Amino acid sequence: MRIVDPTSGTSPSEPVAVAAAAGTPAGALCGLSNSKPGAHDLLAAIGRRLADDHGIGPNGLEAKPSAAVGADPELLDHLAAQYRLAVVAIGD
Repeated sequence: MRIVDPTSGTSPSEPVAVAAAAGTPAGALCGLSNSKPGAHDLLAAIGRRLADDHGIGPNGLEAKPSAAVGADPELLDHLAAQYRLAVVAIGD
């Protein structure tokens, strides 16, 4: 799974290919909560907006156990296997 920081994005020389894993729906989208207060509500609202504006509604909402630690590799592997796109909450 490749994570792109939305505050800096990618350069034109680094295209980001978004390919669905075998059997994964093309619009599969999840939110990954950092477990901070408000993250779940923020991700749910972003998911609804993406569904309304782009037809790629949320198919799941996952969470790290704590904001104090990074995501476990197993969680990232699960997300990469189940979803095509992920919106990651990084702030309150």
